[in-house]
Amino acid sequence: MDRVPELHGKGIGDEQVAESAPLVRALVVERLEKMWAACEPQILGVAGKPDPRFMETGVRIVDRLIRLYRLDAPVPNQDAGDGDLVPMVDLVSRGLAELEARMNDGSL
Repeated sequence: MDRVPELHGKGIGDEQVAESAPLVRALVVERLEKMWAACEPQILGVAGKPDPRFMETGVRIVDRLIRLYRLDAPVPNQDAGDGDLVPMVDLVSRGLAELEARMNDGSL
């Protein structure tokens, strides 16, 4: 892993963790996106019927990205006038539920 700075001594201290957090976060997002790219054709059923195993993996990947970007946490200092905006988690959950319903109905 050539992008992580070499650490001298034993272990990783809190200071190194704090300094490396943005880099590690970017690496995690990059890896999750690669996994999603591998799963997406199977979820969409490009080569036939969508594979439920890949759908479960896709849900986990999306869930991890949601937590990484803190989309499930309320946005601080959000204007009261934005009350009719639907939180991203609700949109993603609704979209996954619709996709699952379509798979169960055989309309995919």
